[in-house]
Amino acid sequence: MIKLFKYLFSLIRIGLGVSWLQQGVFKLQAHFTMSGLSEAVANNNVTPDWFKFFMVHFVERNMSLFNLLIPWGETLVGLGLILGILTLPAILCAIFMNLNYWLSNMIYIYPVQLSIAVILLLGNKYTSYFSVTRLYFYLVNKNKVHNSIK
Repeated sequence: MIKLFKYLFSLIRIGLGVSWLQQGVFKLQAHFTMSGLSEAVANNNVTPDWFKFFMVHFVERNMSLFNLLIPWGETLVGLGLILGILTLPAILCAIFMNLNYWLSNMIYIYPVQLSIAVILLLGNKYTSYFSVTRLYFYLVNKNKVHNSIK
């Protein structure tokens, strides 16, 4: 049963990673910019006032930083989840980004991604069964055993 969880959670992690990678690569190719987004957030009725303040007074003033952080953050989170490298930080970053997108009233696929990321966070010990990190340690240990036999 535990092995089933390891397979299932690893596959879910990889699927979520593919989703993030697709979004990040798309934004990189489209030369993503946040121009106009803070104004749209400030003028909608759904976003909390504290988040509107953050968007107008911090994000808007640091637009070039966020134009770089968002697409690269999505791409790196996607790669981390697909490869199983720094899985827990990647899951936490995915949750953080999803919450920010949701607060900006961008619904799209973000509630689904957020739900999946929270499930992966809860079952974190099962998420890295298939990973580059696990493969690396397997090969290193196999090499040590092989060299000790000689």
